[in-house]
Amino acid sequence: MTDTTDRCIASHPEDPTPCVGPHDAVTVLDAHGNAATGCEWHAARLLASLDGARVEPGTVVGAATRVFAQADVTRPFAWLDNAPRTKPSQRSNAENRAARE
Repeated sequence: MTDTTDRCIASHPEDPTPCVGPHDAVTVLDAHGNAATGCEWHAARLLASLDGARVEPGTVVGAATRVFAQADVTRPFAWLDNAPRTKPSQRSNAENRAARE
């Protein structure tokens, strides 16, 4: 497991990547209203991994829009990139749209 003491709340314990930017750039809310404030990088990965989640602005102007756009092209649980991605639930929203076209 990765040491998360200097990472944002939105970072998954199994995601080894460092934060990018301030730890309070945006807030991701899941379908039940649970919130995780985080950097843009981890917030996008979290948003991509949760069904029915949304992003709200934090301290960085424009970050919520960037996170939303990045989550669209990010695969759920992106830190598991070596896993096969054969089901729609395992691919990014953008990949699923392209497959339907």
